[in-house]
Amino acid sequence: MGDDGSNDPGVEEDQRKYNVGVISEWHQMGTDYRVFLTQLRPGDMIEFKRDGYCHWAVYIGEHAFAENTEADDLIPVLPCIVHRANPADNPENMNGMFSASKSLRKGIYGIGDVVVEPLRDVWRESGAKINNGMDTTIPPFPAQKIVERALCVVHGEDRQSYTPYNVLTNNCEHFASWCRSGWSVSSQVARRTEQLVKLGMVAGAAVLPRPLSIMGGLCLAGLQMMTEVRRSASSQSQNGFDFARDQLDDLSMPAVSFVPSDGQQGVEDQIMTSGGR
Repeated sequence: MGDDGSNDPGVEEDQRKYNVGVISEWHQMGTDYRVFLTQLRPGDMIEFKRDGYCHWAVYIGEHAFAENTEADDLIPVLPCIVHRANPADNPENMNGMFSASKSLRKGIYGIGDVVVEPLRDVWRESGAKINNGMDTTIPPFPAQKIVERALCVVHGEDRQSYTPYNVLTNNCEHFASWCRSGWSVSSQVARRTEQLVKLGMVAGAAVLPRPLSIMGGLCLAGLQMMTEVRRSASSQSQNGFDFARDQLDDLSMPAVSFVPSDGQQGVEDQIMTSGGR
């Protein structure tokens, strides 16, 4: 899977990359566990489809999992993942409030502790898929280095071990992306932010004070006008300009200044009436 040179005998083992750019189908643990394991390679990002959001982890392959074992017990070697666990994540898809996963426990360093867990404990009732889609934009590290980066955080050897969980800036996807490429990226935060911006623009026109409401309407009108102008042929460019000028003539806007939340006066932005600057 993926044109990554993983089968090239000239590539050293510690430089091999696997499943570069691969995005698999969704799999269910009850029916697809063995099939999914045949597709997974160390260093893969796994996306778990929860109820209303997605959880992310890094697959590290078979790993000795010694938690909850006595000194004389045999230590099981299991397919494992590393992830930034947090109490908001529920492998049971919110069908129950308790889980064997550490996601529902507060870690040693606080909410968002980075831990090793068996793949089964985190997968549970969710859908799961390989999602290395960011590889097309940001080249990944070799598989061995990805696993080493993830385990360094688990062992407290990297500053990521002590950074608090933040749903917007330091969530499970940020961590998995950082392990794979060195960049903390969260596509789902970007998508949600875009949705909120669009909803805010619509809601603002109805509830904001009149000056800001007019300004929002002016921005939307301007965007629409720019779209129309771009679509117009060059022979109609003057008509597009006249249309924009007529729209602006109908609006009267007093000067508006914005003050940052810290109370310091910001740069004053003025929107003047027709014939202004």
